[in-house]
Order: sequence, then C-alpha cells, then structure tokens
Amino acid sequence: MPKKRRSEKAKSDKVGYILIAVVVAILLAIAVFIVMNRGVEVDKESMCRSDGAFDRHIVILDMTDNYNAIQVQQIKHIIKNIVDNLAITEQIQLYFINNTIPSEMRAELSLCNPGDGAGKSEIYSNPKLFKKRWDQRFYKPLMAKMKDLSGNYTSSKSPILETIQAVNNIALPYVREDGRRYKVTIISDMIQNSDELSFFKTRSSSLAHFVDSPAYIKTRTDLEGVDIDIVIVRRDKFESLQSRDYIDFWVEVLTSMSANVENIKLTDG
Repeated sequence: MPKKRRSEKAKSDKVGYILIAVVVAILLAIAVFIVMNRGVEVDKESMCRSDGAFDRHIVILDMTDNYNAIQVQQIKHIIKNIVDNLAITEQIQLYFINNTIPSEMRAELSLCNPGDGAGKSEIYSNPKLFKKRWDQRFYKPLMAKMKDLSGNYTSSKSPILETIQAVNNIALPYVREDGRRYKVTIISDMIQNSDELSFFKTRSSSLAHFVDSPAYIKTRTDLEGVDIDIVIVRRDKFESLQSRDYIDFWVEVLTSMSANVENIKLTDG
C-alpha cells in the first residue's frame, strides 16, 4: 500500500475515534442531565424522599405544665426559627411530653421541607404543589398547635428520659447514615419525674450514681450520631431542681448515651 494512502487511512481512523468519543461524551452528558433533573421519588403525604436519604430534626416539647406569656412567645420564636432554617428535603417531627405513655407516642406533625422549587425541573417535580402541601399540612397546623401553649396543662408525671428513648426509636433510623444530620431539640423544664427517676425524690448529690443503676439501663438509648440542643424553661418555685447540678446530670447522662450535647439555653420569663 502506498505511503500516502496509509497516511490518509490513519487520519480517517483518528477522525472516527474522535467522533465516537464525542458521541459517547454527549450520551453520558444527556444521561447525567436526565438523572439529575428527574430527581428522587417523593412520598406525596410526607413529602420526604422515598429512599430515606434526608436529614432529620426532632423537636420534643414538654406539655406537662403551663407556660407564662413570655415563655409562650419565646418557644414560638424558637420553633419558627427551626422551621425557617430547615434544609431542603430535611424532615421535621414534633413530639409532646404529656400524659401519653412514651411507648405509645406518635409524632404530632411530621413532614419534609419541599423548598421553593428553585433549580428544579417542572418536568419531573411540582414544587408549587409541594409548597402548598407544606403550608397546609405542616406550617398552618404547627401555628395552630403553638396557640395551645397558652392552655392549662397539668400532669403528675414528666417522663423526659423515657420520651427521649421512645423518640429515638420512633423518629430516627437504627443505623445512622454517614453524612446525614440527626438533630434533637428538647424544650422543657428538664425536671424528670417518673417511676424510674424523680428529681422530687432524688437529691442532686445522688444523681451522679444514676448511670450505674438499673433505672439507667432501662431508660438508656443509643444516641450516637445525634446532636442535641436543650432549651430549659424556668419553673416558679422549682428553681432548685433546675440548678447547675441538675443541668450537669443531663449532660452526663446524654453524653453517656453517646449524644453530642451542642447547646443548653435558658428561656426568658
């Protein structure tokens, strides 16, 4: 074969390889575009990803005693701030500490934040519909429940430890997924009062031994990978049960359960 003809064939083969590479690159780009814009299937009721790959923020609100007007307003601000700062697809769940037996607890509200649809393809999602559902199924019911904070509540028990255990098993996955955020915010006077442990019957000096007791074994739960914020609501006449010794107790107990206690704050009022 003449040298010139071989050279032309080599150039032709090279052009063919380049065209094949370009076609493959275009097909891959199209495939990636379709996958990214198609999105993950979303449950119509909860508005959460069906694959369970979403962050979770659990709010535990103590409803075993009354709140004064200042406390009601501050609790509303705290919860509204949590809602307003949810990441897109992040789930929020609301639980009450009340007369319900912890093992029978259910979320008062549970929904994932659908966002405003920015950057999403209308072909594969309906962000306006998700936003409407968010307002109707979560935000408005949440504001309605916030009005209930001014109600008259009385309860002979305040099973905070037991509620944390129950919520951990109900609201959070047993296996924590790497890279996911699991957050619990507890809004309560943090005055534990149950058959297993009562601050009214236990001196603060004795609380240090609680982690060695059978009651601890019964109420403990694995909180590894969970960040916890505690908002302590002051109670008139029970300030002695909200002293530094009792606050330290909660930090020690929750830390012993492998939780990461990020913040402890006191409300006004």
